Parts: sequence; C-alpha cells; structure tokens
Amino acid sequence: MTADQHGHECRDAQDASLERLYQYLDGALTPEDIEQVRAHVAECPDCRHQKELEELIRSAVRRSCQEKAPAQLRATIMTRITQISTTTVTWG
Repeated sequence: MTADQHGHECRDAQDASLERLYQYLDGALTPEDIEQVRAHVAECPDCRHQKELEELIRSAVRRSCQEKAPAQLRATIMTRITQISTTTVTWG
C-alpha cells in the first residue's frame, strides 16, 4: 500500500497493496507491518474503502458458513488422501 509524495492513491501498486491488505486481515504480518498498514489505511481513502469492503465480504462468508461438516467428513477425506498418496505408478 503506497501513496506517492503527491498524494496519488495506490493504483500503481494495487496488486501488492491488496496482497498486503489480505495478509493484514489474516493476521499474517509482523507487529511493525501491522502498524504500517494501519497508518496507511488511516490516511488513504482508497485502501480504507478496500479494507472495509474486504471486512464486509469476510463477515458475510462467516455468516453463510454456519453449518458444520459431518463428523465423518474429515476421516473420509484423510482416508482418500492416504489412498491417493500411496498409489504407485509403474512406468514401462
């Protein structure tokens, strides 16, 4: 998330800014980086808007995923992964 000395928004570094914002929202940044992102978002209307939008999306997804998976699902998936992992291929 960058803005140049003339106040141009983060459009030039949009992909990098968005990736850093995702890391921020995921809690995957160092404390120093968190503070940098917070300070930037406080001053940059475009990034603040993007952060608010991402938070709304995450909240909607959380609300829509209230159902729990069946208890047996994990065991079924792990069994299938093991089967796939242990399959041998013969070339010849």
